[in-house]
Parts: sequence; structure tokens; C-alpha cells
Amino acid sequence: MLRRQIHTSAGEPSFFYLMMAESCFRRAASTRNPKAGATLRDLGRDYLAKANDVTSMLEPQPLQLGGPQRFGF
Repeated sequence: MLRRQIHTSAGEPSFFYLMMAESCFRRAASTRNPKAGATLRDLGRDYLAKANDVTSMLEPQPLQLGGPQRFGF
């Protein structure tokens, strides 16, 4: 059986972190406490940053050069 390699777009954000960011932004908009709202917005921004930093496990990993050789080539 032939295997097909699965490719995802390089800029695909993490769905989990996007949902967490949305939750923080919604709660920040509905809270009456200004300090809590600012904290929730900061948390939402952090989740957005993490959403773009996550790499997909389906993407081919770069070859590390200069590391220990597993094979005797």
C-alpha cells in the first residue's frame, strides 16, 4: 500500500489556543472589574501568540545537522 504524506499549511494556528483566546476576550468584554478585564485581555493575547507558535506534528521536521550520528555512514 502506498503512503501519502499529509501536508498542512505552514501558517495554520492551533485551534485549542484560538478557542482559549476567544474565551478570554469574551469574558474580558463582559466583566465589570477593569483589572480583571485587563488581565483577561493579556491572557487572550498570550494565547493568540501561542496559537501561531505551535507547529503541526504532521509537518515534516527539519533535519538536524551536526548532532550525534545514529547510523554509521
